[in-house]
Amino acid sequence: MLPSTGKDKPRPPSLVLLSATTALAFCSLHMVVPALPVLARLFEGGAARVQLILTLYLAGIAAGQLVYGPLSDRFGRRPVLLAGLALFLAGTALCGVAPSLDLLIAGRVLQALGACAGIVLARAIVRDVYEREAAARGLAMMMMAMSLVPAVSPAIGAALTEWVDWRAIFATLGLFGATVLVGTAARLPETNRHRIAFDLVGMIRSSLALLRSTGFVGYAACSACTSASWFVFIASAPLVMSQQLGEPPSTYGLMILLPMAGYVGGNALAVRLAFRLGSPSLVVLGRSLAFSGGAAMALWCLGVQVGVWALFLPIALSSIGDGLSQPAAMAAGLSIRPQIAGAASGLMGFLQMAVAALGTALVAALPPAGGASMVVVVAGFMALALGCAVFAVRQLGGERPVLATAAASAEGS
Repeated sequence: MLPSTGKDKPRPPSLVLLSATTALAFCSLHMVVPALPVLARLFEGGAARVQLILTLYLAGIAAGQLVYGPLSDRFGRRPVLLAGLALFLAGTALCGVAPSLDLLIAGRVLQALGACAGIVLARAIVRDVYEREAAARGLAMMMMAMSLVPAVSPAIGAALTEWVDWRAIFATLGLFGATVLVGTAARLPETNRHRIAFDLVGMIRSSLALLRSTGFVGYAACSACTSASWFVFIASAPLVMSQQLGEPPSTYGLMILLPMAGYVGGNALAVRLAFRLGSPSLVVLGRSLAFSGGAAMALWCLGVQVGVWALFLPIALSSIGDGLSQPAAMAAGLSIRPQIAGAASGLMGFLQMAVAALGTALVAALPPAGGASMVVVVAGFMALALGCAVFAVRQLGGERPVLATAAASAEGS
């Protein structure tokens, strides 16, 4: 446990507990993905409608990031987090018993709106109880634990789908959520000692000020397109593998470990190169590497044939670039208007998930074409991300804002 840093600071909560509250949202996101082909066959809703299970989940995460922070500033972290966890459990229960695709999608929206509380408020709680340097270390410790969640969740979801039943996924998520809720109620003290009024006008004013900064818009768009390329891939790849390649869910659960490892490797490189190269150079370098992976996937799949290795080897290369660029883009964006960094963080998080939701909706609306639609959309977002990175760096004249790697990684994952 990190040391407390002031007599007026509340008692530090468990970083393990805060990591678990954050993990809930990402575990719920990734664990369901391998079951999408099974759900498409079971409910006979078609791939486009089944992908709403992921698209609207991302939309819920996006919307929640705009409101949970201000609500907790007004009413306190603890009651708002408890309410979010309760909402997550209600959505999970609805998903587990849903007799139709419509009710399953509704349950996923409730899940997202509830789980998002953990993402936003865990960061706010760390900032409440630690000074800047200790807060960065605390966020880094949380992210070390969080890096395992997207890696193991698809494998767990694939195993449950293949060997038990898709509803077992929601039973597992419900058990996890209930454990986190009980732990939060028993162990989490209130950390917000300075309540402020809910200022909707101030929120809008801060957002407009950020959107008038072309540098911020460039970095935010780069980060959003990066997230969109990844979420489009994980939303579509299981369906392509099942319907076009005849692979079972377990194959996706194993192969997804390649890009996950690539992202972690990219993060490690970012830590080593951050102060040597600076944020702008890291962003351009990472996006160039990611685009090369996207181009390789497009040439391989569209020029030769779609295959498991043709999908996952290039996306693993792109994920190294994502790991390099995403923390740097977040840190650079937050440094442009440091006096409203909280508003910048919320706006960048919202744009990440909103553009990702639009991307998954786009690929679902296009004809499957043997996986070509997915490849084109993924590569297209990678190209847009590179273009936005170059635009942002040029707008700011190649300045080198300080890259607070640990904190930025926590914001951008």
